Order: sequence, then C-alpha cells, then structure tokens
Amino acid sequence: METAFRLAVAAVLLGAALAKIRARREFVRGLEAYGVPGRARPALWALVVTVEGTLGALLAIGAFTRTAASGAIALGLIFVVALARARLSGARRLPCGCFGDSRERSTWFLLARAGLFTALAAVAAAAQDGRIPTPSAETAVLASLALVALAVVGLGVLVLALYRQVGVLSARLAPQSALELAEEGPEIGRPAPELDDLSRTGSAIVAFFSPTCPLCRDLAPAVGALRRDGIQVRVVDEAADQEAFERWNVPGSPFAVHVLDGAVMAKGLVNTLEQLDGLVSLGYARGRAAA
Repeated sequence: METAFRLAVAAVLLGAALAKIRARREFVRGLEAYGVPGRARPALWALVVTVEGTLGALLAIGAFTRTAASGAIALGLIFVVALARARLSGARRLPCGCFGDSRERSTWFLLARAGLFTALAAVAAAAQDGRIPTPSAETAVLASLALVALAVVGLGVLVLALYRQVGVLSARLAPQSALELAEEGPEIGRPAPELDDLSRTGSAIVAFFSPTCPLCRDLAPAVGALRRDGIQVRVVDEAADQEAFERWNVPGSPFAVHVLDGAVMAKGLVNTLEQLDGLVSLGYARGRAAA
C-alpha cells in the first residue's frame, strides 16, 4: 500500500512537469490570470517544473521519500492557496496548464483537484511512517458510502451553478459580431487614450454605458461575468464621465474596446456576451499578429 500511494503521487508530479515542458508558452501565459508579473512568469515556470520533476523522481525511485512526500504536500497547499486567493478576488474561471491543458476551467474544479492531490500526498506521507492500518470490511463500506454522499453533494452544487449561469449562457447565443467601424472609437493599434484606473499591462475591456440605455442594462450581467472570469473590466458611465466618451471617440452605447498592453486591439458596438468574447479573441489575435 505504501508503494502504491508513493507511485501515484510520483506519477501525478512527473506527468504535470512533462506537460508544463510541452506547453510552456500556454502555462506562462496563463500565469497572468493569477497576478504574476510578466518578467517573473518564465522563472516561476522553471521553478514549478523543477520542483515537480525533482519530487516526482525522488518518489518514483524511493529516495528521501518522507522529505519528498512532505514537499508534495507543501506544493499542493501552495496551489490551493493560490487558487483560493484568485477565487476570493472574483475569478470564477481560470486557465490551468498543469497537465498541458490551457483551457479555462471552473475555479471550484481546480480547487477540488488541488485539494485531492494534497490529500493524496498526505496519505503517501503517512504511509511512509506506517501509520495507515489495513482497513476492515466495515470501514471500507463506510468509506464507500461517504464517497457516494460527497459525489451527490458535488453534483448538487454543479446543478445549482449551471442554473445560475442560464442567463449568461443565453447571452452567448446571438450570432452577430461586434460592429467595428474605423471612424468610431479609438484607432486600432494605437495607444489607448487616457482613462483613470486603466492598466497599461495585460488585457482589459473598456465598456461605455449610458444610464438611459436599455441595452446597457441588459449587458451589465454579461460584463460582470467577464470580470468574474478574471478579465479586467473598466466601465465608463456617460453621465459621470462625458469627457471620456469624447476622448475615446465613442459614438454611442453600449460600446466596448479591447485594450492589450496599453494598445487598442478591437472595438465596436456590442449587445451580447458573445460579442464581448469576440472582441477579446479578436484583440488577442491581432496582438499575436503584431508580435
């Protein structure tokens, strides 16, 4: 049993390290969502790969197993703390390149996965000291029932989460794209005009709303969904900042601009979450082409 737990943790660590090596660019890019500064991301990638690979190799060959298992626990706790911090800051979906997958996933899912790995590492560490007795039949049955109960609770939470996302999902169904005209809004590829609290690094959506605009009220939940997904969002109200509308040459509302590292990459009149997503995707595509 001791060997099985040790090798299981080793397999997870080695698999994660190899995946990060294959998908280095995606993992480094995904660190932006966790607030890691740009220059520190490659160094953090190298550190994580080194730690995971070293701990995994030690556990695989059975050398310094207690120390390696303790290191795996510490690594899992670091992941849990980082994800919990991001969730508390409002991020509902985050990219995760742990196993070569750069797609965004639910923060709760990532937290659960990191927690399970930490628990597995803790069991492996306990097994090294012989503190795990062979379970009786009654204990095995109770453990199975507990797992079933946890699965039922987890499914219930997922159903509630899906129910709360119905409004956001319906906003994605519209097929139209954002209306981008050269003479409206700031010039594509040029530095974004001045705006308070707008970061000049990373990706941001600037949404121009008016208090008398019904479409703006309908779009507000979609903008909130982008913010909860970890995208920086700056909302400009026409009644409170008419000068910003003039500086940005905004023809009307709702109008959105995708700013990437301080430069305008996409813009247009929008009325659905799909159109906002399209602005983000278009801005990233133009940014990669310019690089």
